[in-house]
Amino acid sequence: MPGSCVELNENLFKTVVIRKMPLFCRYYGQKYPEVDDVVMVNVRSIAEMGAYVHLLEYNNIEGMILLSELSRRRIRSINKLIRVGKTEPVVVIRVDKEKGYIDLSKRRVSPEDVDKCMDKYSKAKAVNSILRHVAELLKYQTDEELEDLYRKTAWHFEEKNKKQSSSYDVFKQAVNDPSVLDECGLDEETKETLLTIIRRKLTQQAVKIRSDVEVACYGYEGIGAVKKALKAGIACSTEEIPIRINLIAPPLYVVTTQTPERQDGLKALENAIEKVREVIEDLGGVFKIQMAPKVVTATDEADLARQMEKAELENAEIAGDDDQSDMEAEGGEAKEEGSGAEDSAPLYELQTKALIRTEVFGACLMVYPTTIPNATPPMKK
Repeated sequence: MPGSCVELNENLFKTVVIRKMPLFCRYYGQKYPEVDDVVMVNVRSIAEMGAYVHLLEYNNIEGMILLSELSRRRIRSINKLIRVGKTEPVVVIRVDKEKGYIDLSKRRVSPEDVDKCMDKYSKAKAVNSILRHVAELLKYQTDEELEDLYRKTAWHFEEKNKKQSSSYDVFKQAVNDPSVLDECGLDEETKETLLTIIRRKLTQQAVKIRSDVEVACYGYEGIGAVKKALKAGIACSTEEIPIRINLIAPPLYVVTTQTPERQDGLKALENAIEKVREVIEDLGGVFKIQMAPKVVTATDEADLARQMEKAELENAEIAGDDDQSDMEAEGGEAKEEGSGAEDSAPLYELQTKALIRTEVFGACLMVYPTTIPNATPPMKK
């Protein structure tokens, strides 16, 4: 019995030893942030003096946001200003490197600082993910090994360029030009592994950009003006950024493009929309932006597909109703002729359910004329 107990304990001990712990390393070369740096933190707890946070970019070292630094206004409820588990940018106001104390402020962060911090943090996080993945594939066992990899790659480029997160741009450049990593002094296996992970994670994916606009002309030019305006927008296409315009339901059109560079796509779509506006207004038409250009998600794409499918079904139903009305009108006319009554009912139905179809870029544009005043429905007997 005693022997079996010892054997069981040894197995448990082996299980604990074999279990691999994740490796951690700060994102930047310096161990502590500098005063006035804007850093990303995660709130861990809230006390009487303030909120205790972890600095995510500095290996989760602890910092504190004093209550007086939470807001410029009078604090009525701390939970409305800051919550446990929330991640947000703050600015460093004091650093005691000997004691490890870091005082932070939330109220001194400007909207511009927030945008810059978010961009810097997302890039540094992407680099951290790449290097940790490399360490995992190369079976690194200690944080010191990961730190050494950081020192040769990410920290090297940041020190060279005097800018945090600049290694992200270098890694993106390495997708097409691997020679930029030659100065890192990596062995062949590490370099090839790093390049493989970089290509897998940083190869640019094309994003789809969409805008919804209303284009119509109620003057003499009519549908001809709409055609000219839409063609002018499509003419803004380039080989790198093709622009498409599709009809949803008159007068609503969707303008889309697909490109790896988000900002270039947004600018191209804005230029195309402006061209459509200029042409249609010069021809006496009207123009309105329903949705400004933005990057669309899979959910947005599904919603658009449902809208277009619904429009097609409505078109089909209306066309079917029109044919049926014509048949009923013919039958009604024959019946009325047989009885000697006036045939005003068929005329009313035909005039009120008229359907005009015009082809515009492969889509069907429907125009429903208003009811003619003189065409009155038959009186009930």
